[in-house]
Amino acid sequence: MTEQTIRPAIQDDASGLTACIDAAYAPFFARGLALPPVSEGIAGDIANNHVWVAESDGRIVGGVVLVLNDSAHLANLAVHPDAGGQGVGRRLIDQAHEAASNAGHDRLQLATHIDMTTTQAFYRRLGWQETGQDGNKVYFAKEL
Repeated sequence: MTEQTIRPAIQDDASGLTACIDAAYAPFFARGLALPPVSEGIAGDIANNHVWVAESDGRIVGGVVLVLNDSAHLANLAVHPDAGGQGVGRRLIDQAHEAASNAGHDRLQLATHIDMTTTQAFYRRLGWQETGQDGNKVYFAKEL
């Protein structure tokens, strides 16, 4: 297992992070899940939100987008399938937790697809609580 570095994203990371997100979500799209365009607007996210990438051997293998305004919202988390099971997702979420807490938030929220059961199980293992459902969305929150 190669060590990953978590660092703030820069604009030059937009294409690599987009490719990583596309690879991470490809199995869900292949199953026909009605997901939003998950990798659209990454350059804007890097410019306007808090974004970190996980890098391994010069390649982006994960990323997280944190939106901070009245609330703290984990807008996107993706780990390339080649880096799955190596703790990348947990480390990216830890980074988002720390940033949200440092910004004065006491709760972090997210939404995921109702049929992404492995993703839901991942969040539950990390202490997230389901807070509701609406259509094909499942909402989770974690106290910081």
